[in-house]
Formats: sequence, structure tokens, C-alpha cells
Amino acid sequence: MLNRNTSEPSAGTPLIVAENIEVLYGTRKRQRILDQVSFHVQQGEKFAIIGPSGCGKTTLLKAMAGFLPISAGKLQIANRAVTAPSPNRMVVFQDFEQLLPWKTVIENVVYAIQVTRPVARPVAVQQALDYLNLVNVVDASEKYPHQLSGGMKQRVAIARALAVQPQLLLLDEPFAALDALTRTQLQHEVNAIWRNTGVTIVLVTHSIQEAVYLGHRILVMNAKPGTVKAVVDTSQANDIDSDEFTTIAAHLRDLLVPSQFDAALQSQPYESNLQNIRS
Repeated sequence: MLNRNTSEPSAGTPLIVAENIEVLYGTRKRQRILDQVSFHVQQGEKFAIIGPSGCGKTTLLKAMAGFLPISAGKLQIANRAVTAPSPNRMVVFQDFEQLLPWKTVIENVVYAIQVTRPVARPVAVQQALDYLNLVNVVDASEKYPHQLSGGMKQRVAIARALAVQPQLLLLDEPFAALDALTRTQLQHEVNAIWRNTGVTIVLVTHSIQEAVYLGHRILVMNAKPGTVKAVVDTSQANDIDSDEFTTIAAHLRDLLVPSQFDAALQSQPYESNLQNIRS
């Protein structure tokens, strides 16, 4: 049985608290990837992270997952410091090859359930079917990963992550390599998943439209070292065709693309702009 929750995010104690996070890479010559990053995420919130390539978005997600230690600052989830990975925080990556190739779709999900909590196999199978049905791939339950399209693989990866019943679902550009139609379908399904489960979602994306459509709030990051440029409330932009959606998307574009750079591009001939893009 799925935990259905159609309420708005909780306004109580934040699920995620990040204060002045720093992350350094390297041993001899250490490179600063994140610098003084602070934010919070409420229980049941959809929180998006956008910023230029190399600004540390994925690094930040890995830190929340417990895959990467922070060098300074405080990072807590559910009032506990993040020191290691946990089944309470599940990650879906951009890479399509996340599933165990020797197991069928349903066995991939059943395996995740049974290694994270004591559940009898018949119960685990039924739960797996429920989550596969939630992401519209239950008809492929007996197929192997190599028989699936990229979009179907991502659906199964999301179903497997949700079947563990985490507090937090971390999505690292999971739709970036998909065609536009499949990406749009999966965006709709993420919103349906949130309405049906109430799980807290943190999404890293390069797409402004995707961030506005899926997020209640958006963390906008500066180029490296990654710092917080702004946190934008998008909770009123529910309709992609609304004036609110268009206004917020334009505001985010202005934050990400400096006006002087934009003006310089517009002042050049089309052929010159195309050459700049290609180079």
C-alpha cells in the first residue's frame, strides 16, 4: 500500500538543514567546489537546484546522499548529521545503467525492498508491483534492463528508489539524456509520484522550465566555487501556461545569464551567435 499525501510541504522543522557547507577536492592542491552554501528543505517539499556547469550541483547532491563528506559547515537530515549513505535517502542518477542487469524489472525492485527491511517475499513482490504501477512500467515487470528504453529504465530506477520508502528522493538530472517527449512525460509522473507518496524530492537540473515545473522552491547557484546566488519561490507557478510561470522562468534566466552577456549575444549577427555556440 502506498502512502498517499496530497498536502503542501510542512512548515515545521526542516528535513534538510545546510549551513555554510564547504567541499574541497584533492590532497596536495585542494580545489574548493562548494563555498558557504546554506539552505533548508521542508518535509514534503520539491526542491530544485540549478546553476552553470561545474558549479557543484551534483557534489551537493552527493553530500546530501552521504557519498561525499563535507569539509566544513553543517549538513543535517532529520536532525542527524549526514556521515554515510542511508536507505532513508535514495538517489536516481542520470546514467541509464543503474539496474542490476541479471535481474528482471520486478526482481530489481524486490531486491531493494528485501535488503533494506525485513519483508516476506510475497509482500515484497506486491509492494514492487504497486511502485512499478505508480511509474507506469508494471507491464514490463518480467523484462530485463537491456530490453527497456532509456525512459523505462529511469522509471524502474525511480520505482526501486521509492519502494525502499525513503524520507528523501534525490534526483541527479535523471531526464537529461531523454528525448523531449519522454522527458515531459516523466516530469508529469514525478509530480504524480509526489502527490501519491508525499516524499521529499531534491532535483538537480540544467533546465529552467523543469525546475519551475517540478520545484516548490529553487536554489540558484553561482559558478565555481559553488555559492548560493538566490532561493526562488515557485510554489505559485503551477500552470506552465500561466503568467506566473513565465515571469519566474524569465527571472531565473536573468539570474543565470548576466544581462550584459545576453545583450552582447543579441548585438551580434545570427551566424556569429551560431559560431559561438558551436565553439
